[in-house]
Amino acid sequence: MKRVLRNIAAGVVAGVLATTAQAEMKSITIATNPAGSTFFLLGGGFAKTLQEKLGIRATAQPQGGSSVYLPMINAGEMTMGLSSAMDVGFAFTGDGFPRASTDVRALGRIWTIPYAFITQGNSGITKMEDLKGKRVMGNMPTNVALTRLNIAMLKSGDLSTDDVNFVKSGGLIDGINAIVEGRADAAPIAVTMPALIEANGAADGGIRVIANGAMADEAFYGGEVKGTRLGEAKPNKRRAFITETVPIVNFDTLLVTSASLSDDDAYKLIKTLHENWEQLREDYPPLRSVAQDKLALVDVTAPYHSGAIRYFKEVGLWTDAHEAKQASFK
Repeated sequence: MKRVLRNIAAGVVAGVLATTAQAEMKSITIATNPAGSTFFLLGGGFAKTLQEKLGIRATAQPQGGSSVYLPMINAGEMTMGLSSAMDVGFAFTGDGFPRASTDVRALGRIWTIPYAFITQGNSGITKMEDLKGKRVMGNMPTNVALTRLNIAMLKSGDLSTDDVNFVKSGGLIDGINAIVEGRADAAPIAVTMPALIEANGAADGGIRVIANGAMADEAFYGGEVKGTRLGEAKPNKRRAFITETVPIVNFDTLLVTSASLSDDDAYKLIKTLHENWEQLREDYPPLRSVAQDKLALVDVTAPYHSGAIRYFKEVGLWTDAHEAKQASFK
């Protein structure tokens, strides 16, 4: 009799788990940075595509920052989310986090981010060295990785946090507002953020992108924060605040999920996004930095989900280099 009851109980549990898995694919959540950020814009675009193509109720859910929601994704409380490769790596190893998020899994690369500090156009600040003694919105408690990169950018100008007034920031949008309102002399941004267009019209003298310091050679940023490299902000008709080429820093954004997501669901999600990538790139300009055949980034900072691996192998995007990188996490 006890064995029969145990079998019945096991069957009930299995049924509940199966029902839960199905429910997740009918209503999924995509974690992003706050409303107004590029992450939120892209998360909304992914949600729209998944809902239209798969009949899945999908919503972008803004949070304080990826350091807040990566542990939630790890635990399966959010279906997936957007995060810098830097923050994914720190979360996976537990560096700067209360505990390691060892169940975080990559689905693919979605955006290469050009990142820099901005200032008011009439501030006289043009390069990192000019920030000595200035108010810098760089301490970001909700994003461990960006805080470290902000410190590295200062270091490129031979500055430390002791050389500036390193102010706490509620995120990139908070920093932009601080520049417009004159509450800070410099704040970090992703150069392609839509909010910068309005900020350029609202700030005293417009806004200006601040150039790297003299120490930022080819190896500098990667040596300071893994997953970063030299980049450039170039003049663009969509970004009138960039009037000349400015040396800055680049890093990749990953779409991540949890190891608890089924292989079939992970396969279905990345397959849908990959197959609709050209339309997504047309609709959302930041995605144009990643070609359709470059979604399978080799140098990821957490393992790929096995469902994503299955899809990338199927379409010929998985290489020996990917296999070696995946094996390095074991």
